Amino acid sequence: METYNKKGFKVGDWVIGKSYNGEIVHGYIEIIEPLNTIVKVFVIDSDNLRFKGRTIKLNEKTVEKQPIFSEYVEGELLNLIDLALSTRDEQWFFELTAKLLRKQQRLMIRKKD
Repeated sequence: METYNKKGFKVGDWVIGKSYNGEIVHGYIEIIEPLNTIVKVFVIDSDNLRFKGRTIKLNEKTVEKQPIFSEYVEGELLNLIDLALSTRDEQWFFELTAKLLRKQQRLMIRKKD
């Protein structure tokens, strides 16, 4: 996927930004206008309730990319492990199991302290 902007945004990136009137918006990029500094964001949440569920234009200067979520709680990991088993995805199963074991070990170390 190509990027055409100074901040390196890509379609699908999760972002938080401000509208032209200063309302905070949270959503993901649907369109990047390569000749402008405009990104079109599908709004999931906002100070302005009218923005929710709509695509709005934001100046890329007012938009910040959000980090990719990577921490799951133990119950979520167990559910994902079940899904990996159901889909017979061996590699994913081992990755998830390793994450679960590391998380459980960290919890045991904290309890000892």
